[in-house]
Amino acid sequence: MQDRDGTADALAAKRAEIAAALARGPGGPETAEARAADLIAGRGAAPADPDLRRLVAEYRDLADTRLAAEGEVFAPQDDA
Repeated sequence: MQDRDGTADALAAKRAEIAAALARGPGGPETAEARAADLIAGRGAAPADPDLRRLVAEYRDLADTRLAAEGEVFAPQDDA
């Protein structure tokens, strides 16, 4: 699904950057996609590498922007 501002493409590109960074580390390219999915979902420990932490934060920021544009972000009081 493509949205007007290209957020979907930006998310895919950022995810690819995360997977590429993980492919260069332990586990190699064989496990990079699964580890990228885990990192993006917030499963497991935060990455030790500051560049990888930055990429994950950028991905999450893009995802939040997309959700806000779709009206999916709620105020904290709505969570109660």
